[in-house]
Amino acid sequence: MSRFVSIDIGNDAVKGFLGNIENRIYIPNVIADLKDREIVEMEKEAINALHVEITSSALKQKNGCFAVGKLASKYPNNDELTPDQDKSDSDQPVILLLTTLAYDAVNNFKEEDGIIEATYYLSTGLPLDETKKGKAKEFRKKLRSAQHEIKFLKTPNLEDKIVRIKFEQVLVNTEGFAAFVDLTTNNDGSTKNEELLGKTILINDIGGLSTDSAIITSDAEVDNEYSDGIKKGVSTYLDNIIRKVYSNHKYTIKSRRSLVEIITNENPEEQYHIWVDGNRVSIQNIIDDELSVLAKEEYKLIKDLWRNVPDIRLSYQIGGGSVVLKPYLTKFNQNDKNYPLRFVSADESVWMIARAYFKILMMYADSKGISIKEAAAASE
Repeated sequence: MSRFVSIDIGNDAVKGFLGNIENRIYIPNVIADLKDREIVEMEKEAINALHVEITSSALKQKNGCFAVGKLASKYPNNDELTPDQDKSDSDQPVILLLTTLAYDAVNNFKEEDGIIEATYYLSTGLPLDETKKGKAKEFRKKLRSAQHEIKFLKTPNLEDKIVRIKFEQVLVNTEGFAAFVDLTTNNDGSTKNEELLGKTILINDIGGLSTDSAIITSDAEVDNEYSDGIKKGVSTYLDNIIRKVYSNHKYTIKSRRSLVEIITNENPEEQYHIWVDGNRVSIQNIIDDELSVLAKEEYKLIKDLWRNVPDIRLSYQIGGGSVVLKPYLTKFNQNDKNYPLRFVSADESVWMIARAYFKILMMYADSKGISIKEAAAASE
């Protein structure tokens, strides 16, 4: 039987729902070329030590050995995505996707003759500017037609296991429209937020490397003319903050994720502060300087879109970037147009797109008379 999964390959992390809408997975979007590794003792959790060899015709290099996620972030030669890379053309999203599914497959499909054969219905997506360029079709074809084999190398409890993945179906959605689906449907497919239906709304998805601005028309379709994306996101500004904090205080913030936790910490003692030699030091002025520059750009984008499409009723700010930019965007807005801007919670902003993909997959299965519950039960 096949297993149903949704995977949002975000610039910061892979977020996925595996088998059902309760079972979620989060893997940082970092990889490192790694043939072998010397270890004193294996990590306790496989997800913290994903070390794989991938052979797939969907990859430009066809075969390679990689550390993925948390393990990769420990290596100095690691790769995070950069703004000039299209998700559909880069090997990194495919490596992340296949590793995530192989990790899932080990626990959910039977091993025969030393090999786990796993079949998936996948719902994933691409940014607006890439779907506008017609990249979705080739991305789907690349995943569906290729042979994918993942061998676990030095990964606790999974070493030497081989997984072969094939896709029964691949749905490639548009990220912005997916957010609209999540805002207007419950987990069981029933309607929520009915006041959004029949109105033109703007969904501004501020990610790590790009911003996707999807205008959803009153007919619940993407406005192809004015929906747009910019190759600007929060990552570059977070990197600048990390550099300036080191320069000013000789203190190393280990990752963008750690910095976001400092910015969004609900404890006022910890928010905007680091501890240097046991002393509490404010870095708010550095954070404010950088993030207000990006917020200005984002606000200009919102104004341009509203000017082009004056009947937009309200705008949702989603994505990890919206969480850190909320105070700055709110302030610009109060001093200027006072648009009806809405923000979602930090947890919602992270999981919204992946959850939408799963809901879209459920709708697809329903239209084809396929039972997701039976498929899940059969693969367990």
